[in-house]
Amino acid sequence: ATRMHTAVESLPTVGSNKLALRIGFHTGPVVQRDNDIFGDTVNVASRLADQAVRGQILTSQETAALLGGFIRNWTRPLYSIQIRGKAEEVAICEVVWRQSPDVTEAIGSSVARKPAPVTLRLQYHGQEAMRRRGQDAIMIGRGPDCELVISDPKASRQHCTIERRQDRYVLQDHSTNGTYVTADGEREILLQREDLTLRGHGWIAFGQPRASTTDIVEYFCEQVPE
Repeated sequence: ATRMHTAVESLPTVGSNKLALRIGFHTGPVVQRDNDIFGDTVNVASRLADQAVRGQILTSQETAALLGGFIRNWTRPLYSIQIRGKAEEVAICEVVWRQSPDVTEAIGSSVARKPAPVTLRLQYHGQEAMRRRGQDAIMIGRGPDCELVISDPKASRQHCTIERRQDRYVLQDHSTNGTYVTADGEREILLQREDLTLRGHGWIAFGQPRASTTDIVEYFCEQVPE
């Protein structure tokens, strides 16, 4: 994974675009059929890749515990997420492949980093919801008690929530038909009773793909100058 990141980083910029990878890996049994693999292990690895930001390597805490001592020393725990088909949340670790004095000190001392100030803005047909430093979750759905009330008939009454966890905002799907999330410039992801960290700028659709509806919430996760 480290070699993959290093190789991609060495590639020249194409126009205004710089290529980058988001890597997730997990260990466990798989089902092999033809030239493909399936199963719970594959699903977890896929969700870890979805959670990663550009240039990041994520793995499960379970897998990190199996790594050799030298590599394990370059992992750090992050947070836990809900993944479809798993009874319990999956704890995530980051493999820190870029070495710097700041990272070395943080890992060696096991001192938790101060969460970076992040603002979440949601926009939907003239409505806007915002969170800065508070921990209050935002409920989205067709129900009148939701902070953002969605009119799409395929949305559930309490379709999903977005809550702050440390230095990130995490969307949790509670719906019948699923939540479709598209980060700007990336593929659409379907969540079904699962969690996903929101990054940068993107769109959320409820119960059907973004291309099939106009009931779309646009989101912005922005760093706040200190």
